[in-house]
Amino acid sequence: MKNPTTLFRLIELTRSQPQYGYILAEIPKAQLSDLAQHHYLVTFIAWQLAAAANRAGGEINTEKVLEYALVHDLGELFGGDIAMPYAQANPPAREAAKSFERENQKYISRFFEDGQAEVQTLFTEVMQATTNEALIAKIADYVEVTQYKLYVGRLTAGDIKMARTKIEGNINKLTDAKAQKALKAFVRTWEKELGNGKLPELFEKSK
Repeated sequence: MKNPTTLFRLIELTRSQPQYGYILAEIPKAQLSDLAQHHYLVTFIAWQLAAAANRAGGEINTEKVLEYALVHDLGELFGGDIAMPYAQANPPAREAAKSFERENQKYISRFFEDGQAEVQTLFTEVMQATTNEALIAKIADYVEVTQYKLYVGRLTAGDIKMARTKIEGNINKLTDAKAQKALKAFVRTWEKELGNGKLPELFEKSK
């Protein structure tokens, strides 16, 4: 790396980039997540999903899953975030946002200097999500979006249904049968625990 400080300064900006797409979901400004928080949480969830898949006998490259999770929305640093409900309501806007994000990814890749080609490949694969590892990163993304809505007290039955549909669609694309079975079991447990989105306090049972 010739100029690591420049790259790290750029990534530090994710601390200040809010996920403004949530504004269209009527999330108040003070409760907006930022890109750094989102990437960290998606990566944590992806790590756990990959671990669950491998414990069940799957053959998932956990390192690759984590790489996808760490960069999956990095193009949104320069703009392009769009709320899922609005994306469904206005498909042309979604396409425009994705195009903008891809252009941003090309620009960001310049800062990786000697790793440009590798990073561009990561961006392309995570956007297309055709590998098992990229699919798991995408599943983690939908899980985090749902958990965020739960965290801010704005999770609805419609949010859970939308997330389940997206997650199950990606699970069905997995070519690793054991990983697929493990993640289907995860979704059943997760959705059951979410219930109606009105969960008790974390330590309610200890009172």
